[in-house]
Amino acid sequence: MQKNKIFSIVLMLYLAFQMTHAAVYVDLESYKGRTCQKQKDGMVAEFFKSGWRSFKSSVNETVFSDNINSEQFWNTLRTSLEDGTFYNRVAGIQTLDNQTGSDIFLRTLYSSIEQVPVKYKSVSPDGDSIMLSGKIFLPKKKEAKHIIIANHFTICADREAPSGASSLEGIFATKDYIVLMPDYIGYGISDSLTHPYLHLESTVSSAIDLLKAAMHYLRANCYTFYSTVILVGYSQGGAATLALQKKLEEEYAYEFPVYKVFAGAGPYDLVGTFDYYISDTKTDIPCSLPMLILGMDYGEHLGLKREDFFQPLLMEKCPRWIESKSKMMNEVNSELGTDMNLLLKPVIFKKEAYPTSVLYEAVKKNCIVNWTPKSRLFLFHSTQDNMVPFLNSEHLKANFDAQHLENVQYDFAPYGNHMNAAVTFFEKVYKSL
Repeated sequence: MQKNKIFSIVLMLYLAFQMTHAAVYVDLESYKGRTCQKQKDGMVAEFFKSGWRSFKSSVNETVFSDNINSEQFWNTLRTSLEDGTFYNRVAGIQTLDNQTGSDIFLRTLYSSIEQVPVKYKSVSPDGDSIMLSGKIFLPKKKEAKHIIIANHFTICADREAPSGASSLEGIFATKDYIVLMPDYIGYGISDSLTHPYLHLESTVSSAIDLLKAAMHYLRANCYTFYSTVILVGYSQGGAATLALQKKLEEEYAYEFPVYKVFAGAGPYDLVGTFDYYISDTKTDIPCSLPMLILGMDYGEHLGLKREDFFQPLLMEKCPRWIESKSKMMNEVNSELGTDMNLLLKPVIFKKEAYPTSVLYEAVKKNCIVNWTPKSRLFLFHSTQDNMVPFLNSEHLKANFDAQHLENVQYDFAPYGNHMNAAVTFFEKVYKSL
């Protein structure tokens, strides 16, 4: 009884540490030059480890595995994505005790993998040296499979960034993959910067720099893994993933060969997406256009003035609801409303007129449609998508079909709205790994 009580205390302390661990970044730069050396643990560290091992030994991992592969698990995620509570859970707003369906997901992560928030050197769109953050999800086994680079979907709150949240993509580590997730510029340790939303060059750069820096950490900690990488991303992460694939295949084919790519519902054709949104005055993702204007202005050095685009309502709300990065996406969208006429000035609907013309040219530069993927590519999109129009995948497929590519697999079907389909995408990726 006394032993169980001690282990219970150890477990509570460990979980409390895990929940607050996001505030402590492991500096990947400090692992350069280190080699694999197994060190003896001190008495205190061993006490915590023995308690945690005891807890995990009492967990029926087959039950966890069965739950992850069950329809109930994935349907629960769909429900919590639709009602917004999933964001509360992964961002740590609701405690483990207060969770319902998705507690299976979080408990699986805590019992099966390690989450390591990290920081590393990169470069800003201005060319300045900066520190960025992200997270490494590690399996229990030192003999891992592939490294997965997972690019996250659009977020608004800093606490939704991977380094401080139990991101859904971390679930891949439960199948013995090492998962790397960059926060993107403007989140985590770089939250004082503007997020260069949908700016592909800076997004890809942050992912490659994380991959390079993580190699030192993984080797110093005695992890072994396949030399090829897998890329995964949905929504904003889908476009980032294809841009990353292109960059790796063209410039890092020998250093970081790509094994397979999974991309879902991304704004690959950003021009087509922009045209789609300005063809109507209603939108289901009102945060995206102001984020695009601010992000492209920073990423491409456009010198735009927000007052040229933003209506007084948005001028008032932008600092508090978007730039503060304190509100989650569902909160921001609800606050802004769906009528773009109340948020943006009429010039946004005139892409030939200045200053929209300047923005439009930047949008053109950030399309990822006209290229040739070399690795195996799985493309997913719901034909009922209400946020990232299906035309993105249609245009991408048309380009690939014209090249008679045989390495691309398509999964286009009525999977429901953008959020609902996201779970279907991750379920398909998880089960195919």
